[in-house]
This record gives sequence, C-alpha cells and structure tokens, in this order.
Amino acid sequence: MSPGLLSKGTSWVPMGWVRPLSGVTLVMPFYHLVGDAYVPHVSNLYQFRTIAEFTADVEFLVRHFKPVTLQDIVDALNGTRSLPRSCFHLTFDDGFREMHDVVAPILERAGVSGTFFLTTKFLDGGGLAHHNEISLLLDRIQSQPPSDAVAGRLEEFLPDLREEAATLRERMLAIPYADNGRVRSMAEILEVDIDGYVRKTQPHLTSEQVQAMIGQGFAIGGHSHDHPLYGKLTLDEQLNQTRTCMSLLEQKFSFQPKAFAFPHNDDGVGSEFFATVFSERTLDVSFGTSGFVAHDHPRNIERASMEKTSAPVDRILTRQFARAAYHRLRSRGRAEVAANPQAVPGSR
Repeated sequence: MSPGLLSKGTSWVPMGWVRPLSGVTLVMPFYHLVGDAYVPHVSNLYQFRTIAEFTADVEFLVRHFKPVTLQDIVDALNGTRSLPRSCFHLTFDDGFREMHDVVAPILERAGVSGTFFLTTKFLDGGGLAHHNEISLLLDRIQSQPPSDAVAGRLEEFLPDLREEAATLRERMLAIPYADNGRVRSMAEILEVDIDGYVRKTQPHLTSEQVQAMIGQGFAIGGHSHDHPLYGKLTLDEQLNQTRTCMSLLEQKFSFQPKAFAFPHNDDGVGSEFFATVFSERTLDVSFGTSGFVAHDHPRNIERASMEKTSAPVDRILTRQFARAAYHRLRSRGRAEVAANPQAVPGSR
C-alpha cells in the first residue's frame, strides 16, 4: 500500500493508535498565513487556516503535546537536554504581516512559543515573491476577465500547453522563478501595479514588527533572500541565498539560535549543502516540508503543512503519523533484509 493511501485510510483512526507506531516525538506543524479575509497575493495559491481553525489547532496541540521552544530543539540536537516524549513547536513561513497582527496574539494568549521564518528581500515593503505576484495577477484575471486581445498578448509569455499545465492558472503557476520577467510583463498587460499594491497593503512584516515579536519571546529564522525553489538552484546559489538571508537578519536583529526553513521544500538539496552550512555555523538547524518523515541529515527537521485543507487538526496529524509509520516500518524491513539476506525467499 502506498503511503498516500495509507494516510488517507487511517485519517479516521484515533491519533493515539497510530502515533506510537510512527516513532515521532517532536511534532512540527507549519503555516504561511492565518486569517478570515481574502488575500489577493495568497488566496489563489493555497487554502490557509481561518482564525477559528488556527485557534482550534493551538488548543488541541496544547492539550495533547507539550510546547517546546526553538532553543529547546537546538539544545536537544546539541545533546545538552532531552525533549519530552510528546512535544510540539509551531513554525510560520514567509513573514506575512498577519504573523504580527493575528498569529502572535493567539500564541501569546495560549502561552505557546513559535518561530517565524523571514524572507529578507520582502521585509519593510521590499516586494512580493514570484508566486505571490502570480497570485495577484490571477486575482485580476478572475475579477476582470481579459478580452480576447489581452489574452492573446498574455499568451506570448505563458509556458506551452502540457498535460500537467493545461489551464491558464496552471500555466501561470508553471512560470519558473528564474523567468519572473514574464510575470512583470504580464502585469503591465493586465495593468496590475504590483509595487503599488505592496505599498498600499504592506503584505510583509516590518523590522519594527519583527523586533516587537522577538520582545514577546518569539523566535525568528531565515527563509532565503527572495524565495526560490532550492532544488532548481546550483549549490553555490543555494549557499548564497542562505548566507545572504542569515547575514541580513543578523545585522537587523542579532538573534540566536540560527534556524532556517527552506522555501517551498528541501527536495534536491544535497549533503554538501548541509555539511557546509552546519560546519561553518551559518545554521544551527534547518527545516523542510516533507511531513514527519525523518530526513537523512539529523539537523534538518521535516515539518507538516496544516494548510490546503479545512480538516481538523487531529485528522491532519493522524495522516502524518501514518505516513511516518509506513516509512519507519519499511526502512526497518529493508534493514532486516540487508542484515539477513538469506531470509528472503529466492535470495542467495
């Protein structure tokens, strides 16, 4: 059975039944946004948690797991302390202003710590990430469908039709980060003033807001300089994005420990990257987005998305525990076969 089918099939099983099989002790959920309003630069990309849903998530986690801090996690990696057997830490990517306006007050009332990962280029009104610009254009297309003439002009900048990118939305989202100039050209055709939108709405945190959150006891970390997909970058580009981000954050905020969350995901990031950033102490810990399945490097911790669904938190976590259990049992079986190949029928 595939891990996807397994996790769906067990989503209705009580969490307490499947969690022990997973071997997971540290639960690491992640979010990008929390709010009740439509957000043009995000709402066309994924479904995010409402305030009520997020509040319910926090209340559930506090009832079933012990909250720990980012420093607790790094201390455990350094061998100077042990984490509780069932604990959690909340993380938030991209540094949207809702982190200060919505999320931080909820966490503070609950007495829960959290880490906010910041994309340094976009602090203090520095713009929008590539995919957020695309969402903004999709918002214009939905609210004001383009004429045939305008659609024809847009066609010049769209990737070719293919099975996995057949609709206009899919083709726009398929425009790679490296070709952001296409998005800006399409914005001109659609008469969307991206820079004006940023000035008006202030979608990302300001340095003053970040400093206030640090003063409240929250942790911060890096999330690259301008949010590329690391798997599409060379090793030098990956390192440059990470070093630039962490250096700028250090200059602004002087924070510890040094944590980093990969934008999009950590697929395609090789062992040389991890060896470099940890040996040179650019980072103390990093975080991916592959659920609760353990990564090859012990200092790269995978997290589970709480978005793209309105399912209650217990169902989301149960699916993640089921996936982790599947991979854990499969790895154990492979290890047993490797240790005793004669036990496999037909082996020599």
